[in-house]
Amino acid sequence: MRLLALLVAVTMAVLLGFDLGPAEALPPSADNGAELAARWCADCHIEQRSDAPTFKTIANRRSVADIRAALSKPHARPMGGISLNRREIDDVTAYIKGLGR
Repeated sequence: MRLLALLVAVTMAVLLGFDLGPAEALPPSADNGAELAARWCADCHIEQRSDAPTFKTIANRRSVADIRAALSKPHARPMGGISLNRREIDDVTAYIKGLGR
């Protein structure tokens, strides 16, 4: 009975999007980071169309810690701020760093 209750609780947490543990439990997904970046960041960072640096420039000039710190803060953009969870920050960071050199 306890096992069933635990299974139901974990399933509900996953379905509702609760963070069940540290982001380090799974390796970051650069593929997911690319999807997130395309959705939220491409307008400013894919090509040099604004004052924002491209992802490749960021990858070559900033450390993982710098990128994670920047993504952890509310990020201003023309259409309003975005807020990423820890997993999404790890994924986008992996994607950006993969574009370096």
